[in-house]
Amino acid sequence: MRRSLTILLALTFPLGVAAQLPLRTFGLRGALEADSMTVCRIDTGLDLAAAAGGRFSPGREAIMSWLERPGRERIRGSSEPAGRRSASRGQTLWLKFSLRNTTDTVLTFFVYCGDLDYVDAWIAGRDTLHSAAGVLQRVPPGSTPAQRYFSAIPLHLAPHEQGVAFFAIRQVNSGAGLDGVSLYAPAALDAAWAGANTADQGYYVFEWLFQGFLLCQVLYVLFQWLIVRRKEYLYYFCYLVALTLYFLSKFESFLGVELLFSRLPLLKVYLSKTLLIFPYFLYLRFVRSFLDIPHRYTALNKWIVWVEYFLLGYTVFDLVLIAVTFDPRLQAEFFTYVLLALFLLSTSFIVYLFRHRETLIYYILTGSLCVAVGNILGQVFTYVEFYHHINLGIDHILVFPQTGILLEILCFTAGLGHKTLLAEKEKLRSQAKLMHIRGQVAQDLHDDIGSTLSSISILSDLALRGGQTQETVSEIKDSAILLMERMDDLVWSIHPRNDSLEHLLMRVRHFATTLFEAKGIEYDISIQKDIGEVRLPMDFRQHVYLVLKEAINNLVKYAGAQQAYIRVGFDARHLELSVRDDGRGFDTTQSRKGNGLEGMRKRAEMMGATLTIVSEPGAGTEVMLQVKL
Repeated sequence: MRRSLTILLALTFPLGVAAQLPLRTFGLRGALEADSMTVCRIDTGLDLAAAAGGRFSPGREAIMSWLERPGRERIRGSSEPAGRRSASRGQTLWLKFSLRNTTDTVLTFFVYCGDLDYVDAWIAGRDTLHSAAGVLQRVPPGSTPAQRYFSAIPLHLAPHEQGVAFFAIRQVNSGAGLDGVSLYAPAALDAAWAGANTADQGYYVFEWLFQGFLLCQVLYVLFQWLIVRRKEYLYYFCYLVALTLYFLSKFESFLGVELLFSRLPLLKVYLSKTLLIFPYFLYLRFVRSFLDIPHRYTALNKWIVWVEYFLLGYTVFDLVLIAVTFDPRLQAEFFTYVLLALFLLSTSFIVYLFRHRETLIYYILTGSLCVAVGNILGQVFTYVEFYHHINLGIDHILVFPQTGILLEILCFTAGLGHKTLLAEKEKLRSQAKLMHIRGQVAQDLHDDIGSTLSSISILSDLALRGGQTQETVSEIKDSAILLMERMDDLVWSIHPRNDSLEHLLMRVRHFATTLFEAKGIEYDISIQKDIGEVRLPMDFRQHVYLVLKEAINNLVKYAGAQQAYIRVGFDARHLELSVRDDGRGFDTTQSRKGNGLEGMRKRAEMMGATLTIVSEPGAGTEVMLQVKL
């Protein structure tokens, strides 16, 4: 039974039937007599599958009277030419044949018509409860595994009872053909089921392993998300759940379990495309979070967000379409175009990301490539077998997409593990930097604030002795003000709320404008847009701020300038800052130890940055700082 072909194409074909169909029996020789099956009617006026309570039990005369009612198309099997008849979607195809129990006991047997959507059956020799089966019918309680596997209908005949069996068949979803009906004794049905399991044993084991692997991954990722609370784990968890539900809808009956889709079989129609499209949405969400695309690739992020909104809208549209029309063929046509557009967009995204050549990107690209190759192989093989009728000897084509998904999950899980390892290494580096910063803060407190407090102590002692009291108190005041400024800078630089370059430059702007306006210096401060995207470590921010502050102080105190210019810009590799004036300038070839130049060079060296000072006497000065990102 090549169910995987039907699953992969997901298209609706008319139900082809012969005017007179063969009737085969297995294990019922000598116990049951049955004539050939005849197509007696195709009708659109009765929806048997929706019969209230699943019961419809007229006697033989009532059914025959209804079938002979005028105004309906009637098909006489004996007069129909050889060939195949078809019933369009939504029509009811009626079949009949005679039965007789030749034994002295109640005879129980099963009727198998193929993988059809709705099959309703009656034995009209006497009034009896209606039996039903089919891919879209709910499995009756107490059904055996063999009965569930074949969607077989149980029927019963009393000792020596004879009657006419009627079947009403509707095909609305999966492609299937009807070339006859088989009657099985219970033992024969069990033997057929055992034979099918033996033939499909390898694939049966593969499906159990595949579903078990998906379930284990779902639980693993869920526990990881509960521990680390990172968004990519949540999106990956939802992605795996959607995949699990999709394959469960396809193989729940094959695996012989009753969980969701065997109890509510119509969900297989309503969610057939939703469970294919929604994982794409979750996949894009996962990739955006995993690669930090919103912060690192802003242009690409905008495109992906639009695609996500489109997929959500299409998911709603698909549900409304199938609920209103119940037309899987129309649904499949829309889905094909959407899938083609999605494939082209995904290809462009992959090319864009591949150019950046990062390890985490390679995990995503490798997994996506595995899924793409598996799906392409599955579609090509299905097309060849269905449309060109070439037997490739592959019974289960869906194994190719499933193998691709297995490899993709391994790549994504390995990628998450690698990213966690990188995060742990970064955490260790951050802790080392924190220790370094703590040592640096202690050194600053000792060098700057400690020395200033020492000078205040000495000056205070001098003032107490009565020597040059006015000048001493003035020096104490200046030292206290300097101490307050240094303490304020130190506290500001290590406060968590100021952990951005944008806050740093706001403080620099405020500091510079205050001094320039106090000295009557015209100024122009230019800061590149989106400067908030630049990420700098905390110690780098402190160094940058103090270098700029020292350059601005020197400009105000010593340059004698009329105009000042501050520029801040960045590109993919560097952050560039400059302070320029039109003041008196100086000769850079001469050794100068004052004005904090040595301190500025030392801080640039600690960042691995480049500090350039350009100046000539009478031509102004420019201090440029270039920091690697």
